[in-house]
Amino acid sequence: MTTAAHDPHEMRGGRDPRDTAAASAHTRRFLRRLTLATGGGMFIDGFVFASVAAALAGTAMARDIGVTSTWSSLISSSTLVGTFFGGLFLGWVTDKLGRRPMFTIDLSVFLACAVLMFFVTAPWQVFALGLIMGLAVGADYSIGSPLLAEFAPTKKRGNYLGILEILWNVGYVIAYLIGYLVNTNWPGAWHYTLAASAVPAVLCLLVRHGLPESPRWLISKGRQDEAAAIVEKDLGVSMDTEDWRSEKKEETRYRELFSPDYIRRTVFTCVFWICIVLPYFALTFFQPTVLRAIGLGGSALAGALLGTIIALLGAATGWWLVDRVGRRTILVWPMFVCALMLFIVALGSVVPVWLATVCFFGYLYSYGIMSILPGIYPDELFPTSIRTSGVGLSSAASRIGAAIGTFLLPISLDHLGLSWSMVFMGVVSLIGGVTSLMWAPETNNLQLTQTGHRSAGGGKGWFVKEALVPRG
Repeated sequence: MTTAAHDPHEMRGGRDPRDTAAASAHTRRFLRRLTLATGGGMFIDGFVFASVAAALAGTAMARDIGVTSTWSSLISSSTLVGTFFGGLFLGWVTDKLGRRPMFTIDLSVFLACAVLMFFVTAPWQVFALGLIMGLAVGADYSIGSPLLAEFAPTKKRGNYLGILEILWNVGYVIAYLIGYLVNTNWPGAWHYTLAASAVPAVLCLLVRHGLPESPRWLISKGRQDEAAAIVEKDLGVSMDTEDWRSEKKEETRYRELFSPDYIRRTVFTCVFWICIVLPYFALTFFQPTVLRAIGLGGSALAGALLGTIIALLGAATGWWLVDRVGRRTILVWPMFVCALMLFIVALGSVVPVWLATVCFFGYLYSYGIMSILPGIYPDELFPTSIRTSGVGLSSAASRIGAAIGTFLLPISLDHLGLSWSMVFMGVVSLIGGVTSLMWAPETNNLQLTQTGHRSAGGGKGWFVKEALVPRG
């Protein structure tokens, strides 16, 4: 691959025009593989969450190993709690040790636990394995999307990162479909539902084999020559493209996330992510129960499967829009729509069953649109030296929120009923909408060294009037 300059004026874009087509094809091939490798982790997260939800939705598992309502709540939140600790601590480890080694270790641990899921004989075993699998998933959140963001070109970064969140939804839909088929036709085969995530884990490990370290991370550690070799070999371009040379050597300091320059970003990424996933994880994990409470009756399980597909369609819509209209627009307004839809569902018997059902599915579609942003915003708002730490902390906060939601929803439905449960979920979405309206910046078409620079936000405030805008 030719990368040497033939004319300084010709090379302002970073490569000889005669090599552009070949270099672009080489870049696309590498980025597709990297997207598949990182997206595989997101697919697995959605897959394992839905696998456990589908197994619990049937009656055979509860009967065979004695799953009580308390154990059901604990099991439903186990992977989320594990993700909290995995993101919180392993993101910092990744910033210290590098993206590449952790990228393999976490998935290997997940695979071992997925295989063991086939042999569980007691609820505590499902809970313990779910907790460890969550640790691995939390680590992957901290590694995967930052690694892809650090390779992706500026103008297509949203599209590449958005694919990861779509794959989360695809994993959820496929696992829920498998669980639906098992529950309907072979209810006693719930062991297979729990252990099915081992299959995508093996495939993902194969794709990840041989992937390089992040050049941006190498530069942040002062290893410019290694970074240049990877950029030229794997992307087929020179270091003069994008903003590689703008990266600076910086020490990883976790406390930077809470410094005056970054605290506003840290709070924003945590809050908006919590407000997206807390209602969604709870409502989708217990979709059959919620839909029965709305009044669907025997159609609840099929309705739950339809709901997962609608959320996936919303995610595809968000992916199509993210690099066209920007991040801020597809976060703020869908968040308010989610709140409105849930408030209508909360009216319960006051509105017809069909209207409550349509609004519930409307919530899922609106959720889907903004669901791609947790895989984009946190990667863009922190510098390379603390990027996985910031993503890890944000994902950790979101998973604690999701765990609280999945733990409390069945209890709330039993004691307070559908209306008050939906009011609470709607209020969470409303808080997310207000927070995003105040603090969400526009990072579309900006390079990572711009969006993550300490001067891009923080300090006296980070409101709409100070939102990031393309420079030049």
